[in-house]
Amino acid sequence: MAEKRFQTLQIRLQANADFKSMYHNHMLDYILKNQVEVVPPDETFDNVFHLPHHAVKKGKRGATKCRIVFDASSHEQGFPSLNDTLEMGPNLLPEKLAILLRFRMYEKALDCDGNHAFLQLSLNENDRDLTRFLWYRVELDSDGIYQITNDVIA
Repeated sequence: MAEKRFQTLQIRLQANADFKSMYHNHMLDYILKNQVEVVPPDETFDNVFHLPHHAVKKGKRGATKCRIVFDASSHEQGFPSLNDTLEMGPNLLPEKLAILLRFRMYEKALDCDGNHAFLQLSLNENDRDLTRFLWYRVELDSDGIYQITNDVIA
């Protein structure tokens, strides 16, 4: 599944140089910030999942933003997705009404951008094999396997 989707992505990237550059820059950013790491070619495990990925583009006032989305809900027929195998925990997000009421209680409010907050969370090394994905390794001029080290999925 992931390999076929990666081949389709490569075709899309070849068709649009700007899109390709944007996508490569995002992946390079993940690599340079150690949010993903290369999986050594000789490393094999029984319990491995390869995540397909694609870009979501969002145009805003002449500038197009792009973010990479890892699809943990994809699966082959007859097999569960990564999302299907995760244990469901309680909802830890506060209710919207309570947030709104607290926000309106005071004269001043503080706002912050939590855009990259989840990237500060590291994945357990034992779980990283379940977050592998295919990407083009420029230094070897070939496709390679990477795995996520920080929570880029959230």
